[in-house]
Order: sequence, then structure tokens, then C-alpha cells
Amino acid sequence: MTTTKTKYEKLDALIIAAIVGSPIDFNSIYQRNVKKECERIADEDNKARGLPKWRDIHGWRILDRRLQALRKAGKIRHTGKGWVREGDAA
Repeated sequence: MTTTKTKYEKLDALIIAAIVGSPIDFNSIYQRNVKKECERIADEDNKARGLPKWRDIHGWRILDRRLQALRKAGKIRHTGKGWVREGDAA
């Protein structure tokens, strides 16, 4: 059985790596490598869609989507203070 890589695999790994220890908020995750990868994915999506500039997807929206996808997959959860890995104490 072969596994296929998704365009989000690298981003998901970066997000999980950014969430360590105490709860971390969205803006603290959306830094450096995570931000760069989000913007790269957003640029690819925008080029593929071919819509007017005002309808572009922004990098922070990609991060929001991936946080929710990881939450639904049971890998992370949100506390009142921020994001933590599932199984870590809040």
C-alpha cells in the first residue's frame, strides 16, 4: 500500500512542531516557517483558481483551515488559552 503526500503534509508537521509545552495562540504559530509555507500554498491555490486579486486566499486562512483539520483528526485541541497537542496537559 502506497501513501500519497498531500500538499499540507509539510505544513502539518511544522504546525505540530510549533505547538509544544504550554498553550500557544494563533499568532505565535503563524511565524517564520509556518507563515512561509502557508503563503506558498496560498499562492499556488490563487494561481490555480485564476480569480481576481481581491478574491485571493490569504496565508493566515490556510493556517486556520489546517488547525481545524488537525483538531478534527484528534492531533491537537484548543483550550481557552491556545492550541496544545492532544494528550499534553493544558
